Amino acid sequence: MNGGTSMNKVLLIYPEKCTGCRICEIICSFHHYREFNPSKSRIRIIKDERQGLDVPITCLNCIDAPCMNICPVNAIRRDLETDIVKIHTDDCIGCKLCMMVCPVGAISIDPTNGLPIKCDLCNGEPRCVKYCETGALQYVDVDKLSIGYKLRKKSIEKIRDLLATH
Repeated sequence: MNGGTSMNKVLLIYPEKCTGCRICEIICSFHHYREFNPSKSRIRIIKDERQGLDVPITCLNCIDAPCMNICPVNAIRRDLETDIVKIHTDDCIGCKLCMMVCPVGAISIDPTNGLPIKCDLCNGEPRCVKYCETGALQYVDVDKLSIGYKLRKKSIEKIRDLLATH
């Protein structure tokens, strides 16, 4: 596999560890656009004042990805080598249906060209994880998930509850 990518890895999000520093947003925009601009980030931090949480929101590469299923021109495809769901902007018509159906709100619009953008896990080496000092973002082997399964489930429930209230 290329560049350390693996079909056996998954991005885990632990909202209770996030401090809201937004370094993940800055490093993401720099990696993809060579500029420090959170509006071009493929990860966002949502602040929930009531619960005192900062929640990283990014693509979860759903197994049955609604964004991929709804795309009328097949511009969103799963990379067979890495298992990452990617937007191929050369094929995209900009209808934004993918953005509307994403269950976690992980697809945003590139302010430069008006086309959808989403996390591509930096092709298997997510920079947000590398620079997350608190461990709120982790990219782990699937075989280690059984250890963190309950934590992941709890994190997903927190994210779902937060999204339901916004």
